[in-house]
Amino acid sequence: MDLQASQQVDTAKKARSGDDYRFGAPPKDLPKLHPAPPERATQRGKVRIETINLANKAQRKRFLDVADAIQGRDPNFISPLRMERMKFLDTRHNPALAQIDMRVMIAVRDGRDVGRITAHVDRAYDAEHGVKAGWFGFFESIDDRQVAHALLADATEWVRLRGATDIIGPNNFTTNHQVGLLVENFSRPPFIEMTYNPAYYERLISSFGFGKAKDLLVWWIDVTKGTDDPRLKRFYDVSQKVQKRYGLTIRNVRLANFDAEVATVFRLYNDTWQKNWGFVPVSESEFKTIASDFRQIIVEDMVLIVEDKHKKPVAFSVTLPNINEVMPKNGRLVPFGWWKLLTGMKSIRTGRLILLGVAPGHRQHGVESMLCIETALRATRVGWTSGEIGWTLEDNVMINRAVETFGGHIDRRYRLLGIDLR
Repeated sequence: MDLQASQQVDTAKKARSGDDYRFGAPPKDLPKLHPAPPERATQRGKVRIETINLANKAQRKRFLDVADAIQGRDPNFISPLRMERMKFLDTRHNPALAQIDMRVMIAVRDGRDVGRITAHVDRAYDAEHGVKAGWFGFFESIDDRQVAHALLADATEWVRLRGATDIIGPNNFTTNHQVGLLVENFSRPPFIEMTYNPAYYERLISSFGFGKAKDLLVWWIDVTKGTDDPRLKRFYDVSQKVQKRYGLTIRNVRLANFDAEVATVFRLYNDTWQKNWGFVPVSESEFKTIASDFRQIIVEDMVLIVEDKHKKPVAFSVTLPNINEVMPKNGRLVPFGWWKLLTGMKSIRTGRLILLGVAPGHRQHGVESMLCIETALRATRVGWTSGEIGWTLEDNVMINRAVETFGGHIDRRYRLLGIDLR
């Protein structure tokens, strides 16, 4: 048996069953690549696909400019922070990309950039889950099937030739980053670290032959009433009993001890998210990079750690101010964007609960609800009125039930779409 065949056998032996995923299972019954649906565009016309080298600064800029050109006139589109995106996409320096092999493409027609996409395989994801997965991300296209399908065809073929058994996306580049296609509620701008796209994107991707792989839910919560809301008061009282019964305490992080706090949350994150479909372990260097990027906007009272009676951290949550409220629409902080951002921070009235994890042994004790409720009550104290919780996997029953119990309701839906390549 050759080395490649041996590795494939080892991978198959390691592959997890659906029972291994307690908080969201892998997609199944994805549509096949062939036969092609009748609406798939097989002729490209004048569309040409160019490969982009993200290590080149000018080409990174060109890649980012595609989204602005296509979505810039949408009043709800906010361009991601340009300097952060340039740094994130720099394959020479971003530790998050060390385990990712990719092809980056731009669609060109009549001398104009009219779409973009990435195709990638994540070696860390494959090793963690015992699979051979393909992904696409950063999808943008004018409303034209020839353009969109040319991009999707090349992305699909690229991952197929590398042994992928399916392709799923959009995923930019892992579930630790921005993920999903907005398919429900286009009435407002995106929150911090969430994507936004025109409604027609789902039609373009589906018409190629992609089907639903997984929905990601974004919940809305109004916190203006605090414990005057009977539901919040009831579950606040329950959470107090939970803390007493299990000897738990909640504290906020201390920015004065930033490095130690980051190390604590890093360990909790990798320990608590392992049973989620889509989870990719984060390296310490990548986690430190992410934390450093967020440091300037962190509100201490909104990043929480739960400790047991021995002062051992057993759960955490991270809620960030929605800086998109005060971000320049073009994503540029130079020359005046910095001033708008810094002076606007105090006027922010919404936040996003972006991460929450509970260690094994402390689940199903009400800790998830305890963190959600504590977050909601602290939000009122820092002057916020409402916000997003999410995303959560549609089949993560435990956390979804916890959010619902204290008044959260589904406000937005993001979708991952996929094709079976076997």
